[in-house]
Amino acid sequence: MATMSNSSRRFQLDLATFMAMVMLFLFSLVPAMADGGVIKQTNMTVYFHDYSAGPNATSLPMVGFPGKLWSYTDFGTFVMTDDLVTEGPELTSAVVGRGQGISITAGLDGINAYVSFSLVFTNKAYNGSTLQVQGNGNRFLPVREYSVLSGTGKFRYATGYLTFETLSSDPSTFYTLFRVNVTVRHH
Repeated sequence: MATMSNSSRRFQLDLATFMAMVMLFLFSLVPAMADGGVIKQTNMTVYFHDYSAGPNATSLPMVGFPGKLWSYTDFGTFVMTDDLVTEGPELTSAVVGRGQGISITAGLDGINAYVSFSLVFTNKAYNGSTLQVQGNGNRFLPVREYSVLSGTGKFRYATGYLTFETLSSDPSTFYTLFRVNVTVRHH
């Protein structure tokens, strides 16, 4: 009858321990999901209502270089935003939530802006959920694309993208309407 040496047993034990640790590590990388790990895709179109000045301003420059006018096209200008988000383009359309975040004029030429904001849902379908958006792009293009980096609530582990399309802009009232098409995958 063959017998195992102590070093062979120790190697088998160490290998078994190592493999168990690797398996635990790999399983820790997979998030625990109540829905059996199904990845969903959500597509939606929402509308951002932005007022860049006036008594109802929702988007204003907060910080810029000393001694310079803080405008949307001046390099380094930091703008805070808290825009109303609705289901349709009308201001009276059902409220979806708020677009809250920042943009910073990142290009010396004043064209590109770095954007980071949360789409904070308050509607019945997604109340309390958020999508975190980030990117850098030419704000004067008719359509801009940004990354969805993460989400919370019903959009936990979200990734995807969204596009901003300027539908109308009225300089006399400082009002701009954006159509935002969202595509996200989430658990």
